[in-house]
Amino acid sequence: MVSISQALYNLAVSLIQSSGYLGVFGLMAMESATLPIPSEVVLPLAGYYLVYLGHFNFWLVVIAASIGSLLGTLIDYAIGYYLGRAAILRYGRIIRLNEGNLKTAEGWFARHGSVTVLLARFVPLLRTLIAFPAGIAEMNLAKFVGYSIVGIFAWDAILIYVGVVSGQNYAAIVSALQTYFLPIEILAVLVIVVVLLFSWRRSKGKAKVST
Repeated sequence: MVSISQALYNLAVSLIQSSGYLGVFGLMAMESATLPIPSEVVLPLAGYYLVYLGHFNFWLVVIAASIGSLLGTLIDYAIGYYLGRAAILRYGRIIRLNEGNLKTAEGWFARHGSVTVLLARFVPLLRTLIAFPAGIAEMNLAKFVGYSIVGIFAWDAILIYVGVVSGQNYAAIVSALQTYFLPIEILAVLVIVVVLLFSWRRSKGKAKVST
């Protein structure tokens, strides 16, 4: 019997091989709309099958993935903005999103504000969920799109490049992910800490001025 993870892997390979840029776009739109399509699998596969094997241009694959990711996250933002939290939880039952997951994303957004939309792009699970509280809070759309584009483009480029440098097969991609992801995650955490420290100092300075 084929496992869910193997089925998703087969789906990703099939769409990437048969549809190229469009397949990457569609898969990433689904992933960013919080459907169970992991970018950690899709994008390295795209890097291998499309770029390493010489079928497509690296940057065009990154752009196709990023546009798909932006579309998906805008869908989630719109659900939060126009339909609210109750609708998100109803939608979540279909895609196995529970209230605890949503509360985690809401907590991040409440504590750190709109910059969380950028920082969360490097954090598993929060990467896709953060659009919901941004929509609920009616975050400025231009700012949401701006932060999202920066984080999405960086994340997608990194994962596609992992697929390119693995240059062999699924086992090599997994090995490359294990090799590159620890430093990537450490770097992401350091960036988050620096940005949050800067934001805290700035807010503390404003509080002193106001008093």
